[in-house]
Amino acid sequence: MSLVVGGIVPPANVVGRVREEQEILASLPAGGAALVGDRRHGKTSLARLVAHTARQQGLTVVSVSAERQTYAEFVTALAGELGRIDNALRHEVERWKVAFVTGPIRFERTQAEAALDDLLQRAVSRAERGPLVLFIDEVTVLARNLEREKSGGGDAFLHLLRRFRQDNTGRLATVLSGSIGFHHVSEDALSSVNDIRKVTVGPIRHDHATYLAECLLLGAQVATTDRHRVAEAIAAAAENVPYYIQHLVAASAQAGLVDPDRIPDLLRAAVIDPHDPWDLRHYRDRLRNYYGEDAAAIADLLDIYAHSSEALSVDAAAHLLQSEGSPIRNRDQLVSFIERLEQDHYLRRVGDDDCFASGLVQAAWLAMRR
Repeated sequence: MSLVVGGIVPPANVVGRVREEQEILASLPAGGAALVGDRRHGKTSLARLVAHTARQQGLTVVSVSAERQTYAEFVTALAGELGRIDNALRHEVERWKVAFVTGPIRFERTQAEAALDDLLQRAVSRAERGPLVLFIDEVTVLARNLEREKSGGGDAFLHLLRRFRQDNTGRLATVLSGSIGFHHVSEDALSSVNDIRKVTVGPIRHDHATYLAECLLLGAQVATTDRHRVAEAIAAAAENVPYYIQHLVAASAQAGLVDPDRIPDLLRAAVIDPHDPWDLRHYRDRLRNYYGEDAAAIADLLDIYAHSSEALSVDAAAHLLQSEGSPIRNRDQLVSFIERLEQDHYLRRVGDDDCFASGLVQAAWLAMRR
């Protein structure tokens, strides 16, 4: 396999996702699925794999990114993708353009909503075999932008997709993915996907991760003392996350002759590299975007967990926060923050206690916070 560091992985090179692929395919007749998991865990690559397989099965598949600033941009992009499917849909899209677009596109929100509603109706009516399957990546990015523009806007967008799924059971399915959770759109946004299956996308199995690492070592022609043992060391250091496996293999390719004991050193070098080649500072820098004025208090709370060698109870965390003068004084508020950090994959619950979800991110956090 060729290295694809942070890029688009060809469907044939997606390793270790057979269970998730089958789960998503099985969900399509009932409306589809929402992919949930931390960033860099491969949700987009998995969605591309499933879309590829669904096309091979003869389904009508449309893939579009919702990483747009406005509703109009998304509707226009979706129309463009629908127009590429076949002649019948292309004609429907042309009619839609006549009805809703005159000159440069300057939709008002109500016009964009009506346009999306009409566009989906036309597309669903033209799907000949099985459901029309919409793969919408970064759906929560657009929803959050709409919610910030006007309260209720993001919810309305997500619930429109939900209504279409329910009104067209067996004829329309959506596979939704994104780098931020639905809970960042609004308190009500999670209800917009309570009708479809949630598929968790996490690390792959260790044996699959080792296989991936070994294939990449071969493809990159990395000189090793023992390729299989180096691959195992890479998989372990990367916590079986393909994104980090790609980075470690890339680092190995620049390191001369590599033995298994060298891999932890390559990881530590990436963590403290001032150029941040793995984009780990995102975990720190996104706090302001996620938590607003509470970001500083949340960072202090993460410091508590990052410096702990064991899982902490709520009361233990509260005691340590008090000793450091944290503004988080109320126990209920602390529990709420901890739950949000679990949803954002910073923390992992162990019984009634919590610890960092990823040792790799924990090490990066300690390095960033110094």
